[in-house]
Amino acid sequence: MKKKVFFLFNILLYVSCLAAELNMEDEEIKSALSHNNYEPNYFSLFLGLFLVIALIYLTGYIYQKLIKVKINQEDDETNKPQILSTVSLGQGKNLHIVKINNEYILIGATQNNISYLKDLDKRCIVKKSGKVDEKD
Repeated sequence: MKKKVFFLFNILLYVSCLAAELNMEDEEIKSALSHNNYEPNYFSLFLGLFLVIALIYLTGYIYQKLIKVKINQEDDETNKPQILSTVSLGQGKNLHIVKINNEYILIGATQNNISYLKDLDKRCIVKKSGKVDEKD
């Protein structure tokens, strides 16, 4: 029902606008309504397009230069903590052997707390293969 009423309203509106246009007596108004005053300036159109494309390339060039900033990976690897082993002591309670800056430490972790327990000697660290980690 709503679609029919909307359709009829659109038809009546269109007919009334058409009748008003036909009844218009002033020629200046008719010519002003029918004449398009906007004439595109192709030079400004192409200039704007060129500027947008140039900005896209400039942004890509700057982005590539910023990506190539290198961080010393050697320092990153030595300062990065590594969890070598974990033993679960119960729900939410674990012991971890962590390697930081070529030092081995034993920490205890619960859901609410992390505690330093002890420094470990390199000879105490035995990998899964059974060999002692002597390369560090």
